Amino acid sequence: DLGPKYLKLSERTTVALQMLGEKQKGDYLLIPAQFGLTHRGRSVRRVRVVYAPHEFGLGSFIAGCMILTHPERLVEWEQLHIDCPGDEYSPDADGRFSRAPYFYWYDGGVEFHAYGVDSAHALYCYVSAFLPQ
Repeated sequence: DLGPKYLKLSERTTVALQMLGEKQKGDYLLIPAQFGLTHRGRSVRRVRVVYAPHEFGLGSFIAGCMILTHPERLVEWEQLHIDCPGDEYSPDADGRFSRAPYFYWYDGGVEFHAYGVDSAHALYCYVSAFLPQ
């Protein structure tokens, strides 16, 4: 399930997107972002601690849009899986948001899943964005 009891934006991401929305008027937000190499191989928990002062994690909706506009990013298993540290996931909808969603290539297509925020692996990277300075 992906309702609000299961999936929510982190507080840091929510605040950053609100700040961007206040500065940019119109139907679209332009967000300077990176597709994961900056934090490759870390756990979600660690990434959330070592953000640059103007950096914030992206959630699965924005990451999914990035994948749609850059389909070459996920076309084989050996590519880095894309974690979404801007989202928090509660597998039991019990208020404990202990996981984060990620995208990866598997069996000929892009898959979406969530795993614990303490896990670190060399095949995982994290999408993040930056507030203008």
